[in-house]
Parts: sequence; C-alpha cells; structure tokens
Amino acid sequence: MLCPSCGADAQDSSRYCPACGATLVRAPEGDEYVGKTIAHKYRVEALIGEGGMGRVFRARQIALDKVVVLKVLRHTLLSDERTVARFQREAKAASRLNHPNSISVLDFGQAEDGALFIAMEYVSGQDLHQILSREWPLAESRVARIVNQVLSALSDAHGAGVIHRDLKPENIMVEQRRNEPDFVKVLDFGIAKITDSQDDGPALTRAGFVCGTPEYMSPEQARGAQLDHRSDLYAVGVILYQLMTGLLPFESDSAVGFATKHLTEEPPAPTKRRPDARISPAMERLILRALSKNPDDRPANAEAFKAELAAVDKERRRADAAPRRPQPSNVLAPLPRKALAASGQSHDAQDASARSWNDQTVEATVRALPDVLAPLPAGAAEMSAGRERTDSMVATNPGGGGGGLSLFFKALTLMLVIGTVGFFVYYFYFMGNANTGPDAPYALPRNAPVPLTGGEPDPERPLYEQEIPNTARNVDRARQRSLDGDRALAAKDLGLATSMYKEAFQLNPDPELALKLGELYWQRENLGEARGWWTRHLRDASDSKARTYIEERLGGPVVAAPEP
Repeated sequence: MLCPSCGADAQDSSRYCPACGATLVRAPEGDEYVGKTIAHKYRVEALIGEGGMGRVFRARQIALDKVVVLKVLRHTLLSDERTVARFQREAKAASRLNHPNSISVLDFGQAEDGALFIAMEYVSGQDLHQILSREWPLAESRVARIVNQVLSALSDAHGAGVIHRDLKPENIMVEQRRNEPDFVKVLDFGIAKITDSQDDGPALTRAGFVCGTPEYMSPEQARGAQLDHRSDLYAVGVILYQLMTGLLPFESDSAVGFATKHLTEEPPAPTKRRPDARISPAMERLILRALSKNPDDRPANAEAFKAELAAVDKERRRADAAPRRPQPSNVLAPLPRKALAASGQSHDAQDASARSWNDQTVEATVRALPDVLAPLPAGAAEMSAGRERTDSMVATNPGGGGGGLSLFFKALTLMLVIGTVGFFVYYFYFMGNANTGPDAPYALPRNAPVPLTGGEPDPERPLYEQEIPNTARNVDRARQRSLDGDRALAAKDLGLATSMYKEAFQLNPDPELALKLGELYWQRENLGEARGWWTRHLRDASDSKARTYIEERLGGPVVAAPEP
C-alpha cells in the first residue's frame, strides 16, 4: 500500500507510514478504494453507500482539506456505453443546478485505473426515509417546511431543463443546522432527463422503457410515456402522503403491482388510512390533487405547488389561532407516581400492569386538572365562586361608614349561601337518582365490549368500547408510547399526543390513559369521543377521584356499565 501523504511504500501490514508516520486507512476486504488517493486529489476515507451503478465514498479533497462525496462507477459497467453516458449525464444535470437545496457537483473525472467518478459536496445528516422510520408521526408544519425546500430545488431544476424522474425519500437529505432546522438537499440525478439536450450520443432509454422507483412513479412514467416536470410533482404528492400517514398510498409486493395501481386506482384519502393522524383538510386536498392521474389536474409547476402548500400552512395556523373555549395546555402534564412500598413486591410485567392504576395516580391526575379549565355550567361552582368573591368584598369593607352598602352585601351573601345549599340538594338528590337507571344519558352501552382479535382493533367500533386480551398487551411498549404522548403534550401537539395515548391504550388499557384521552378530546372539542373515553375510565376505575371533575364537564352524572 502506498502512503496517501508521501507516496512511500507502507507495506501491507503496517498501520503507519515508515517514511512520514502518517496513519494509514486500509480498505476492508474486497474494497480497493478505501485508503487510496483518486486522481491525485481525493483521499478515500470510507464506503458510505452502494448502488447498481457504483459505490459512494466519503473522501477528503487534499488541497483544501475538505470532506467530499465521491461516486465511482463500477469497473464492470465501463464497457456499457449507455451506462457511461447516463453517469456522465448525472454530472452534467447536477452541474446545471445552482440552488441551496440541490446537491452541488464539484468535479468529474477519471481515476488512475480508468474508473469514472463524480465529486459532490458532503451533507451530514440523514435521509428522509430514515427520519420517516425513526420519527413518524411528523408535525404538519415540519412536513410543509421540508417539502417546500424540495419544491424549491425542483423549481430550479425544471427551470434548467432537468427532470429528476427518481424523487423519493432516500434521495432527500435533511441536515440539522444551527439556525436552519431540517435543511434539505435533493440528491441523485442519475436518471434525470435533460429536456433541452442537444447531445447526439446514444439514447439512454428505449421507447416504452420504464425507469425509476415504482412506489413513486407517476402514471405516465409507469406506462413509459413522454414525461414533463409534472411527473416529479406526482412523486412529491406520494412523498407528502407518506410523510403525513407513515404509509404509501398504494401497497403491493411487486414493481408491476405498484405500477398497475398508480395507473388504475385512486389513492384512498390519507385520513381514511390513518384516522388518528393529524392531517388538516387543506393538506389532504392538496395531497389528493398532486396524485391526480391526469397531469393537468395537478399543480401547474413547482412554484404553484409551493404557493398551495403555503396556503395550506396558513389555513392551518389560522385554524389553530381561532378563538376556542379557554383551556390550559398543561392539564395532562406527566404525572408523578409515588414510589412503591418496600414490601418485596414483584416487579414483573403483570405486577406492573396491576399497579398501573391506583388512588395515588388518580389523585395526581385530578390535581393536574386546574379549576379554571373551562367555564362550568351555571351551578354549584359558579355560586360558590360568587360567594367567595362577595365574602371577600364584605370582609375588606370596614364597618365604620357606609352601613347601608355593607348591609346590602351581607344580605346578598346570605341569599347566595341559601341558593347554593338548595342547588346541591336538588342536584345530588333528584338529578343523581334520575340518572342512575338503565336510561342514564351518558351510560356506556350495556352490550359487552367486543374483544380485539389478535390485538387489532375493530374499525367499526370505537377503541374505548373494546377489550384488549392479555395476549395482545405489552406493558413496556405501552409505557414508552405514553411517555411519547406526554412529550407531545408538553410540546402542545394535541393530535400527536392523542395518537400516542391511543396506541398505549391498545397495548395496555390503563384507566389513566382513558382519563387523559377524554381530556384531550374535550380540549379538541370532540365531545362524543371525550364522553366515550371518560365513561370507559369510570367503568375501569369506579372509585375514581376524577368523577366529580368529569361530571361537571359533561353536565350530569355518568353511569358506566359494569365490566362483562
């Protein structure tokens, strides 16, 4: 092996150069480039990827001591005129682009052994596929920020006569910069089409030949028809669908199956695939518009797509800022649990499940619900508050002068006290008795909850009406999902918190989760779901200390059917 610093023969086993002492980076078995210098300019440091056309290395530009990416064409493909021309076209297409969100090509050349290479800027971070796998669900505002940058890169490329043709999450790098979170770089123009090319070289695709990734192909691309920039916009629609739902619009086990569905089937609405995902109506409309079979029904170009995406984001922010019933954001903050008594209790999963609901937990949850959560119906709470305010006014009014005014307030206070007592007698005696029978207004249906089959919920019935069998429970995963929900709640993302708590409930039906879900749906003004979850909570924790709080919210006693 030759030393990349001084060129001296460093032998095959030495870790350091005997001439200059430089550390030698040796290639793993079967990789001849790592540790070598290409074209006397780039020292190869590590293999970071591999594809059908070649390998991708992290390298260092020696003259500037700058990290770059080298894409090296396979030796076995050098004799394939079409592949070489495609590789050269990638360099040419990328070199046309001069946009912050497009990867920059720095150099194109030939190594000492005849291999062709492209040198590109190095982007630290992870691709969008990795983010999707590790961090979904993503907030709609974050999705809009990422896709907006992708569209900016496409707008520049389309303006330069370049159609990407293989846009997918793996070809979108996302870098976290200090002042620019989720900074996007669009990569891999390996099968890009240059629409105004005047080259007389070999045709790179045969008539009717389909290239690209089937999951993201536009209908016209799947049938091998002539493409324009709107094919890339269809791929953006697929990516948007996937970012919002975590799923592709179509599922298949073969490339032909994907192509057929893109050609013949309408994509299901994102909210039908993921009912729990937080997708605004405007975002759903834009996604389905981008996935139109007819290119004329999609946004006209990348800039028009950006404008529609900005309108979606504006509509969502306007809806979030709309006046709503006063609600605090910390109602369901993570609740402290008291330590277990040191009595030799077992710590296995079943004992943890049995201990997951107790008086301490209920009490902590109720304490976390402030009195000012929302204006209560005219009744005991308001009268009591009025009495306290009046007593305070009388107490701070000295008894020297103004005796008539003092007498008036004292009489008013007495009337309020009498009214409060009368209200409680009527409320708890007459109303309580009237709502304890089988026709109680908020009673859970008497039919027994339906058991889950294999842990999968019945889509025809609400989750709070279903039983989770022991074989489908996972206490540890449920605890993790619940913690994820707490974090989302702390970030004021009620939609994500709801999804996390429901996943946790499906893994372990803890009454505390039902209480939290009821409160979240109440905050989101979905009274039907709130009532259902609160009723389930009271069914599973009949002595819950949250009962008074819940009944005040619902305006009457709640009678839960007993467990089957």
